[in-house]
Amino acid sequence: MNFAVFAFQAVPSREAPPSPGVPSSDPAAPGVGFGLLPLLILIPFALFMLWQGRSQQKKQEATIAGLKKGDRVLTQSGLVGRLVAIEGRYAKLELPPSGTKVTILRSGLLGRDTEGEATSTETASEKPKSTKGAD
Repeated sequence: MNFAVFAFQAVPSREAPPSPGVPSSDPAAPGVGFGLLPLLILIPFALFMLWQGRSQQKKQEATIAGLKKGDRVLTQSGLVGRLVAIEGRYAKLELPPSGTKVTILRSGLLGRDTEGEATSTETASEKPKSTKGAD
């Protein structure tokens, strides 16, 4: 069998390469539109992520600004304590059982602890029933 006949059949004819800036006449060649498609998808997504991050940051700053001395607060590390003072970048907390005072970064505060306050106000609002009129 003579394989030399098949050796040159798949080689395309030699043509000059297209000049840069001149659009290709081949309809299957990728154009500028395919290069812009990822950008058209990624740019709005990145802008949305930046907007969400700033929104969360503003909400957190408003929460921390609303705290006052004596509030029961939560930290990002899970500590629960009474707010003693907020000075610049730092906040001082007093931890309940031992009265230990700790200094943390202001950004480490999550906000007011509403669970502990809700249970104490519920028990204070419940009045014991009198038994005088039962007889």
